[in-house]
Amino acid sequence: MGNCKIKKRSKLLHDCEGSVSLLGLYMFVVGTMIGAFALDYTYLEATKTQLQVAADQAAHAALYNRRTMSEADAKIAAVGIIQPLLPSGKYGEIISDYSIEFGTYDRDSLQFTSEAGSNEAVRVTTSMLAEKNNAAPSYLFTMLGVDHFDIKARATFMTYKPGCLREGLMADGIVDLQSNNSFSNGFCMHSNTYVSINQNNYFEPGTVVSMPNIADLDMPRSGFDKNSGLQEALRDQRMNLNVLNRLDEIRSGLESGIGQYVPTYIQSPVIAYMKAQTVTQDMLTSNVIHRIDCQGSKLTIDGSSAAIENVVIITPCPISFSNDSKIANAAIFTTDTSARSITAPQGLQIGRNDDCAEGGGAQLITMGGVSVASKLSMFGGQILAKKDVDFAANADGMQGASIVTRGTINGTSNSKMGFCLSGMEQNFETDYYRMAE
Repeated sequence: MGNCKIKKRSKLLHDCEGSVSLLGLYMFVVGTMIGAFALDYTYLEATKTQLQVAADQAAHAALYNRRTMSEADAKIAAVGIIQPLLPSGKYGEIISDYSIEFGTYDRDSLQFTSEAGSNEAVRVTTSMLAEKNNAAPSYLFTMLGVDHFDIKARATFMTYKPGCLREGLMADGIVDLQSNNSFSNGFCMHSNTYVSINQNNYFEPGTVVSMPNIADLDMPRSGFDKNSGLQEALRDQRMNLNVLNRLDEIRSGLESGIGQYVPTYIQSPVIAYMKAQTVTQDMLTSNVIHRIDCQGSKLTIDGSSAAIENVVIITPCPISFSNDSKIANAAIFTTDTSARSITAPQGLQIGRNDDCAEGGGAQLITMGGVSVASKLSMFGGQILAKKDVDFAANADGMQGASIVTRGTINGTSNSKMGFCLSGMEQNFETDYYRMAE
């Protein structure tokens, strides 16, 4: 056996084969310890990942369902989502209603504060603990006296509302604007396809122009030279226009007169039913929801002599506004699906011209499209449409405006589009959800 020398003493201690056996024993012990560590570590990491995924899913589900459910029901829904993934029969009580907390989240201090009844944020803890009799078992580490591990995971989700969906021009299709427009700080223009812009437009610092790929921006060769501030305003992003998924929900809420979508100026869930082809303010009852049947024709809304205000109108008919009509503190919803389900020849004013004061806004919602021939003005106004929106605006007629559509937006020239922040409190919005920590 090589250089090994056999002596007449104990072969068990000095024989070459014996020395190899001792080394093998040491290697076996060390290998077993390393294997135990690797096996248990891999298991613990996999289990912790499962708990984290469960916490993430439960937190999102709890906050999403809190929008329409009570706190208790939202917790039950969240727990129900996790059960098929980590069944209690195998994993014990991973999550329960007491490990789901609703509250608020301060983005500056990064602090979650538990607050009963809140729907702004949620914190969820998933766990496998000895005190709950579902601790993660140890395998080879039991040789070292460690027979279980306590594991926890936590997720915090919060709601937010993208500023661009509050004020701006937002479309799944192309957003096409022409020349000589100006956009003030905070105003957004977004397309989930691409933006087309002509020339001699001005984008104040703080303006956002976005699309999935800014390389798709359509503009003349001299575009950046002839569109001051445009290059600085560009952003790569895609946005889900989730509020458009809620149109049926908004309609149902307005039809019932109950729930979060009913404007504050509606004082009673009583619904007024009418049959008419033309309506004026004096035909309507203030602070009441009206369902109007145009009897197979179109519904003409004449707000020229007196503004249509403090009412909700729901109709299955296409709507035509008379020249120079005004609406304020009013929501008008048509379920008509035609490409021109809401039209106005000229001078339609959506919202009260009150220099961005609170209140006075107005909303037009349609399952079809919108076309305003000229002089559209919006002062704390909102248009939600499933199809294209075509408009030509007043020169100074956009001060607090939100247009959101599944179709395209074909815009105007010679307009100033200003940012208000206030005066749009009644607009229909939906929460977005993101992980806070």
